[in-house]
Amino acid sequence: MQFNHYKLKAVRCLKGYSVEEIARRTGIDVYAYWRIESGKTQLKVQHFLKIARALDEPITYFVEENELITDVMDRIIDLHVLLDRLDDDGKDDYSTLIQALEAVSAKKLQKI
Repeated sequence: MQFNHYKLKAVRCLKGYSVEEIARRTGIDVYAYWRIESGKTQLKVQHFLKIARALDEPITYFVEENELITDVMDRIIDLHVLLDRLDDDGKDDYSTLIQALEAVSAKKLQKI
């Protein structure tokens, strides 16, 4: 199993928190948090627990077991972040695409 720092950034963005806000909420230095989120440093267990609590996500959300499905799910999360930045017309077009990708991913996960 491996910590997925892409999901960390995605969920932080989706919830509207800045790096500074999460660092403040967790008591982690801003630069140290940025290095965790960027995948440039090892994540300490105590930081992991604080971050999951601050983002109100289970720790299992950030841990990956299957690399192929992980990659697809990471891209879907990235698409959700980008979707939030589009106007209403763009959201309609891309939300259909994202839903299709999620459906395919869900079917693949059931087979694993």
